[in-house]
Amino acid sequence: MSKQRLLFLALTLIVGVISALGTIALVEAIKAATYLFFYRESGALHALPWWQLLLAPVAGGLLVGLLLRAFPMIGRYHGVSDVMEAAAMRGGALDVRTGAVSAIATVLSLGSGASLGREGPAIHLCATVSAWLAKYLKFSPGDSLVLLGCGAAAAVTASFNAPIAGVLFALEVIVGYYSLRVLTPTVISTIAAVIVTRQILGDSPAFSLPDYAINSWWEMPAFALLGVVSGLIALALIYCVRGTQILWARTSLPIWMRPMVAGLIIGLVAIQFPLVLGVGYEATDMALRGSLPVFLLFAMCAAKVFATGVCLGSGFAGGVFSPALFIGAMLGGSFWWGAVQFYPDLASAQGVYSVVGMAGVASALLGAPISTLLIIFELTADYQLVVAVMLAAAIASTVMQQSPHSSFFRWQLQQRGINLNRGRNQSLLMTTKVETIVSSSFSRVDASVSLREARSQMVGDGVAVVLAFESEQFIGSATLGRLSSNKVQDDPETDVVPHLLASSFAITRQTSLNGAMALMDQYQIDCVPVIDPEGGSAGPYGVVYRGDVLRAYNDALRAARDEEYGVN
Repeated sequence: MSKQRLLFLALTLIVGVISALGTIALVEAIKAATYLFFYRESGALHALPWWQLLLAPVAGGLLVGLLLRAFPMIGRYHGVSDVMEAAAMRGGALDVRTGAVSAIATVLSLGSGASLGREGPAIHLCATVSAWLAKYLKFSPGDSLVLLGCGAAAAVTASFNAPIAGVLFALEVIVGYYSLRVLTPTVISTIAAVIVTRQILGDSPAFSLPDYAINSWWEMPAFALLGVVSGLIALALIYCVRGTQILWARTSLPIWMRPMVAGLIIGLVAIQFPLVLGVGYEATDMALRGSLPVFLLFAMCAAKVFATGVCLGSGFAGGVFSPALFIGAMLGGSFWWGAVQFYPDLASAQGVYSVVGMAGVASALLGAPISTLLIIFELTADYQLVVAVMLAAAIASTVMQQSPHSSFFRWQLQQRGINLNRGRNQSLLMTTKVETIVSSSFSRVDASVSLREARSQMVGDGVAVVLAFESEQFIGSATLGRLSSNKVQDDPETDVVPHLLASSFAITRQTSLNGAMALMDQYQIDCVPVIDPEGGSAGPYGVVYRGDVLRAYNDALRAARDEEYGVN
């Protein structure tokens, strides 16, 4: 193993430690903010006066809105979908300022009772730190992507005390593929994160359950049906978010004021159902223990879907995993009541259905059934329900896959016009730059030359493209085929300028292979000029040809395959 590789692995260890500490700091900051907003005089949400339940989310929404107004350049608060976009399309690049502002907004949002989760923001924060390190150390896009996955895996590990799930989440959701060269650094970061987390917080699971077991194999159809319902509930949450966004788009209220109004709505819900506020682990634990009445399970499931949709659609900062666990636990407990009506002697405990419901909703919403299964197991430390959990998670994910939205995160990306369903091949086209394939095979002419002179020079130079200039200013380009086509009916002694493609038909060295191909396809041409970004429009750098783009893409595919199988 090379020295450079050893140093990189050492860095992944550092990333794991930093990510664990960053996640713990984020959680503690949320707890401190929660105390400031809610716990000055009371120690439990249900014991607080109604006016405090109403006004705390309003105050938090105002602060979150003002923060967005102070940093309008970020546009919105970022999360897991932005990490996925960075991994697939930007070579692992993330903006540090956006990450910091989003983390602060998360503290204010969750501290004031926004019905969202803390895990997604933790992943984004740690991925941002990893991206900054990769940029500072001038890593290649491949190594930057690996480091991004390391930060995300460590954040999941620290959030859930779930190291196995952390590794698989990074591979399944963030990196998007399994690779031996990605696995080792991710495991090292995860081990570092779990050691730090357990030294500080201990190694107890987030939810401590009684000894649950499945009563009968005849319950499997019920668990399968619960998986179907879980997938539909996950879809309902997405449509609730989208409906909220549509309603806001029809108003003239400024974006920065929307969280405050949403906070008022959430406060009104919280007066009746205070447990829907914040992350909701307390209520989730109660549902898993079977200590909530059925009517309250039904009501809080619906209230949480509504509250989470309003928060996400209105601009609060936070994630969806904790809400998914809450909703799934309430849904499963409600479903248990129906199962008891059909086969009272066979139905397992209410908590069993709550665990299965958690897995179903979370798998469908996150689009990550494998890592979700492991998170559920590591959260509950209960492997007795493995068959039921797997069945519900698989069916719920299938229901989501049959919809237009394969997961909540991919739906968010689709809202921005980004489609990751084409897989890794599309990602390679988006992240591989043209800088290594720029050719100097072109003719340079003055704008005053005639068509005949331009064609003659191109033939003499043995090239297929000409770049024209006027007083050293690049004004356009054309191929020999364009200047010789039947469409050119003018006298060959006329100026070449009217037959050129405009100077806007050009790319830079940092343009992706996908961008170059798209421009060539748009104009039905086989090459495109490259403008030197250091020289501006006055300094053409060269030309990129379609054949070279295809060869570069094939080389990137070959390198990706080598990486996947551990070939150095």
